[in-house]
Amino acid sequence: MILQTARLRLDVLEPHHAELLYAGLRDERLYEFCEDEPPESVASLAARYARLATRRSPDGLEIWLNWSIWARDEARYVGFAQATILPDRSAQIAYRLVRDAWGKGYAREAATAMLAHMRDVREVSEFTAIVDARNKRSIATLGALGFSGGQLLATPGRTDLHADDELVYRVRVEPR
Repeated sequence: MILQTARLRLDVLEPHHAELLYAGLRDERLYEFCEDEPPESVASLAARYARLATRRSPDGLEIWLNWSIWARDEARYVGFAQATILPDRSAQIAYRLVRDAWGKGYAREAATAMLAHMRDVREVSEFTAIVDARNKRSIATLGALGFSGGQLLATPGRTDLHADDELVYRVRVEPR
């Protein structure tokens, strides 16, 4: 399903998007705060997108929804957004934008559309996002979306924060 906003169109992510996103996703700075690495080739990215296009985890328990983000005013793809619906009907979200698309509100706009779709069509009301504690831009975006929390992902009871810790943010969106 294509999602539309004032400035963006979120297209269902397909293997052909690899060629359109590859150059922008090669930037090492996009991976500063995550375990992922830049794609090795257009072919490897297309293979990844082909796996995601199955829309299901290999065990069939998770629903994978992925979109490429088209910025109308720039007439180009600027990143992707994704949601994983878990067996308990909650969802984890993530997004990645090419570097020169940062600071334009695209992540917030794309995530807003994705959350609304998930709430209205998929009947998901609880969302989580996991973010590196150093990723201030993404933390600010999640805050603008109503996410709160920032609890440490690992080691229950631990309260000391390390620079590379991952934090869990949550939001509940009321059904319409």
